[in-house]
Amino acid sequence: MVLCAALAAVLAWLLYRNLGLYPAIFADEWYYSKMARLMPLGEAIVPSYLYLWLFRGSLACGDGFLDCVRIANGLLFAGAGAFFYFVARVYMRPLLAIAVVVLSLLAPTNIYTAYFMPEATYYFGFAALSWVALTPRPWSLPRRALLLGVVLGMMSLVKVHALFLIPATSLFLAASAWLGAHEQHDQRVRTALLAAAIAPLVALGIKFGLGFLIAGEPALSLFGSFYANAAAGTRPRSLLELLAPAFINGRGHLMALTVLMSLPLALLLHAVVSRTARQQAGSALNRLQLFAFLMLGSAAGMTIAYTASIAPLGPLEVVRLHLRYYTFVFPLLLILVASAMERPAAGARPPLGWLVALGLVTVLLFALVRLPNFSLNPVDGPEISGINLRLWTGWLVVGLDVLALGLWAFGSRLGAPLFLFGAMPVMLALGTLETNAYLAQLVPGWGPDHGGKYAHAHVPKQEHNQITVASTGAQEIMRAQFHIDAPDTAMLDLPPNSPIAEYQLPVRKKWLLVIGNHPLPPGLTPVKKTADYALVQLPLDDSRTLGTAELSKPYGTGLLADAQGLSHAEQWGRWSDAKQVVLHFNAPLPKNVQVILTARAFDVNATLPFTMRIGAESTRFQLSPSLQELGLRFVTDGKQRSLSIEVPRPISPADLGNPADARKLGIGIADITITDTSRRVQTQARTQVLSVP
Repeated sequence: MVLCAALAAVLAWLLYRNLGLYPAIFADEWYYSKMARLMPLGEAIVPSYLYLWLFRGSLACGDGFLDCVRIANGLLFAGAGAFFYFVARVYMRPLLAIAVVVLSLLAPTNIYTAYFMPEATYYFGFAALSWVALTPRPWSLPRRALLLGVVLGMMSLVKVHALFLIPATSLFLAASAWLGAHEQHDQRVRTALLAAAIAPLVALGIKFGLGFLIAGEPALSLFGSFYANAAAGTRPRSLLELLAPAFINGRGHLMALTVLMSLPLALLLHAVVSRTARQQAGSALNRLQLFAFLMLGSAAGMTIAYTASIAPLGPLEVVRLHLRYYTFVFPLLLILVASAMERPAAGARPPLGWLVALGLVTVLLFALVRLPNFSLNPVDGPEISGINLRLWTGWLVVGLDVLALGLWAFGSRLGAPLFLFGAMPVMLALGTLETNAYLAQLVPGWGPDHGGKYAHAHVPKQEHNQITVASTGAQEIMRAQFHIDAPDTAMLDLPPNSPIAEYQLPVRKKWLLVIGNHPLPPGLTPVKKTADYALVQLPLDDSRTLGTAELSKPYGTGLLADAQGLSHAEQWGRWSDAKQVVLHFNAPLPKNVQVILTARAFDVNATLPFTMRIGAESTRFQLSPSLQELGLRFVTDGKQRSLSIEVPRPISPADLGNPADARKLGIGIADITITDTSRRVQTQARTQVLSVP
């Protein structure tokens, strides 16, 4: 009853804090909402098919879908506490186990229950995985391996990161079999190999089998299109090139982990270096230590390797600390500390304890100086972002860590309770203040929230996909798209306070939602205009479409005959790889022609003008880093079969830190459409004649 009351209280607090908030994390929340609710599951760019299928149920909530998602997140997060409680009960009394669970659930990582993201579901999955691995139920090792494989397979359909836990799970099972002293040596080897093989085979079978049932053939991809393309785009020439960014990022994670979990790390490291400590712990505690060590090591190692691999995307990537990729292990670390409070007092000083404690104290002192130089924020790591090591509150946390380590190394039983009920509450209080302040800014809503909601309510539902959102920054645009709640809305990313040029007006969309201060071209009158946004119904386009070419496909058929200055085809289109791009068409262009491009600019080219030429005619235009539509009009002699685009400053990703890509990029083109605007020109001419007095 006490446990149920505690979990219910945590759930009530989460719902009180989360319900009614506006969305926060973009692009994540928009992408997950769109993939789960508005698209066929097979078109999802990440292989989170089970999560997307489950949260597709939020469609039943209508416009209140986001609060329904938060209720489900809260139930799953609080439900994970039950599994962690059953794990903790193996090592401690009921009330202490409940205290550990409550501390775990009140940790700042619960901020993810406010987002349309899979973190809370994944947290629940890991709690179930931990229970299957550590429950004292008398299961045979193959049966335990089978169940672990099932849970891992389902977790991989929530977040693909679970695949990186599979080797650690196999090692845990193999070690558990090897330590089975009741069996003969040969039998232990066979059991270890069998258990180590069962878990990954079952996990992959669940991932591909269940994924195929949910999403079809796309689920047969291991990582999904998003992660596969990201890996291909940032692949280093050799693993040696990962060492420098991995060392920098790994150093940051070590400092953050030591600040947050100093005593649990000491207990884990001590179990590694001291055979005596392992013998004194007993088999049950050894299994907990081994499982926690392997899970934390594999998850943190994957995080560091992934961050190092995307370091070429920008100079700040390497100093971002994505703690959310492994904070789900923290409840096990707290259980480990609490278990030390239940052990007999006869342990005296832990062998080699001073050596372990001294090393971690050194890391803590180093963190006081260097950790503030890393990127710490409530999205990547809510636990650490609230601990400011430049203020006295951060010094208090480090001081409590050092004192707890010293007491433990000296053999005092006060070290564990000091960390659990002294340092942890301080860290949780600081983290909660930080996360609450972050979420509080989502209550009143911003311009994109108000504009997106107005467009959703006043544009006919069948025309929601006909809206283009114009604003500064892709995150602001996606925030409005989230509220419009239609999968095919378009974006127009503009410089701050810049006017909208006529060529930037959407040609194939009926509505334009402008967020912020971006003056419209003459002749356009908004349906609704406020200080935050303007909604414009665009005039009908009466031009005649002659053809469209998708640059992701080969040349030679349809509109395009050939091209120069473009690189190889990618899933979305092609990048230019020269100073000039020339497109050759299969038929002459009309005399009054409109060229419609869906394109984007690379790096500095997003701030510079491109030039398009058809015959003697030329015009200049600008693009953003995001794909956007533009329409350029020309008057020709009716004989031109080519157009050219001058790239202002081709630049190589290799020059920006990605040695895997030496191409000189400038403009990326997804598709091109040619229309004949003669009818529009004639209409305008008649209008001008009629208007002459």
